[in-house]
Amino acid sequence: MSAAEAYAEMNHDEHLDMEAIGANLDALMSERAPDRTRIAQSLSLLKASMLLHFAHEEALMKEANYPNLFHHRRSHNYIVNEITVFIAAFVSGRETTTNDVWPHLKKTLDTHIARHDNDLSRYLGVSL
Repeated sequence: MSAAEAYAEMNHDEHLDMEAIGANLDALMSERAPDRTRIAQSLSLLKASMLLHFAHEEALMKEANYPNLFHHRRSHNYIVNEITVFIAAFVSGRETTTNDVWPHLKKTLDTHIARHDNDLSRYLGVSL
């Protein structure tokens, strides 16, 4: 399988996984009495899914000699920092609601996809 094919398959599957976790997070937050433990677990799962996806993507970029790897990785680091800071605030109780978390992260991820993933897909010759 070529780097382009591997990227297209991995990108599709892993983005769907993150979307499913985000939908679960939305459902947990909309419950009448949200379970903070389950929400924290879902947030941690989302972060783990992001880290896995970013590691896969960065390995493929390196393999393909992608010239914008540094900037793409910097965007990944920004996203990971965003969720890490929020999880810490939520778990510590400094942040009591998660209502804006998934929409904010989704917007950040959508911006990342539009700017960085689309550029990578053009470089690899695949469509997302």
